[in-house]
Amino acid sequence: MSVAPVASLPHPLVGAVEQIEDALDGMPVQGWSGLEPALLRDCAERLMRVEARVKAQLMAVTRALDTTGLAKASGATSTGAMLAGSFGGDRRAADALVNQSKDLDAAPATGQALARGDIGTAQAAIIAAAVAGLPDDTAPEQKQACEDTLIGDAARFTLKDLRNRATRITDQLKPSPEVDQIENQTLQAREKRAWRRSEFWMTSDGDGTCRGGFRIPEAQADTLRTAIEAISAPRRDHLHDDTPGAESYYDRDLEHRHRLGMGFAELCDHLPTDKLPGKGGLSATLIVRFDYDTLIRGIKPATLSTGTRISAGQARHMACNAGIIPQVFNGRSLPLDHGHEQRLFTKAQKQALANRDGGCTFPGCDRPPEWCEAHHWRTRWADGSETALADGVLICPFHHRTIHDNAWTIRMSPVDGHPEYRPPGSQTWKRHHRWRP
Repeated sequence: MSVAPVASLPHPLVGAVEQIEDALDGMPVQGWSGLEPALLRDCAERLMRVEARVKAQLMAVTRALDTTGLAKASGATSTGAMLAGSFGGDRRAADALVNQSKDLDAAPATGQALARGDIGTAQAAIIAAAVAGLPDDTAPEQKQACEDTLIGDAARFTLKDLRNRATRITDQLKPSPEVDQIENQTLQAREKRAWRRSEFWMTSDGDGTCRGGFRIPEAQADTLRTAIEAISAPRRDHLHDDTPGAESYYDRDLEHRHRLGMGFAELCDHLPTDKLPGKGGLSATLIVRFDYDTLIRGIKPATLSTGTRISAGQARHMACNAGIIPQVFNGRSLPLDHGHEQRLFTKAQKQALANRDGGCTFPGCDRPPEWCEAHHWRTRWADGSETALADGVLICPFHHRTIHDNAWTIRMSPVDGHPEYRPPGSQTWKRHHRWRP
């Protein structure tokens, strides 16, 4: 009598992966349409957490796989190369996965938070890097305190604020004067590295457009981004009448990257070339060559000193910005609006609000100061409010309409003087969490 062999059960982790695959097999991607919006939002948030939890498991299995030496044994140059060859083909992403899995090995609490779905992969990378960068003499309990602090901060802060907080995380270990010095030294070293890594490239596509890319220090990038966002902000659409292709600015459904691209092009149009450094006393001026007919009648193309051919309209536009054509060709002027009291906040007041608020103050909004409007939070100007600095908050146009249409209440926090919001019918005050040292 023969005895049937006992089937071996799969390892619990292998069985769990099979269950995940079975669950996904039962989720047709076409089935989401028709569900209630609130339910869709809830499922989207849950799936984001599921994705983070799966990524934590993927990092763990990758870390374990890398220690086996299977990649070299199978002829692959690295574990990342082996994984990329197995699925996806993205060698860079696979190498990044291996490296991040190693970083998390030194920050176990962060890995556990990712596995629970408490934080995302980008947040985990910031925290792990901060823990790895702590001084060598940091005690284990101090290192744990820093890691736990950042994990808790991740729930409130944007990635940029979390990164800034991580830079100053040694304030858990040192007194204030010393941590200021440590942070300053860290930032100085990072800025020097950023300048050494700066690069720029640009190439013509041959169809009237150019593509490019760059890597520049963060402070200079913020200057560039601020200028582009100020130019391309939707609330300034009425100022673009003299911009080539200005009709596109008025398309409210314009893709964000397209709008920023147009703003970048307009910024290039307004560069103060006479203020840029030059060689041998020559300023960095791009010369436009055109004849009288082009200037007066706009019937002939023109040529830049680089050899690029441009239309007559573009030549006249560039000449106008260079001061060759009187300003009569500029768009309509923007009148100032005054009433019984000055209604509009001044430039200096808006700068002060930007320094205090850092952008839109509505809870959870990430709009920068350049996209925001100054709002009279205490009393509406129409009801007699004065345009005083203490009465202003920065709000993006969307949330400005939201608080007016839905009667939100605003107050200044009695603790630190920052704006707090309360929705109608609620007793709970909410605020925007932007990290500050």
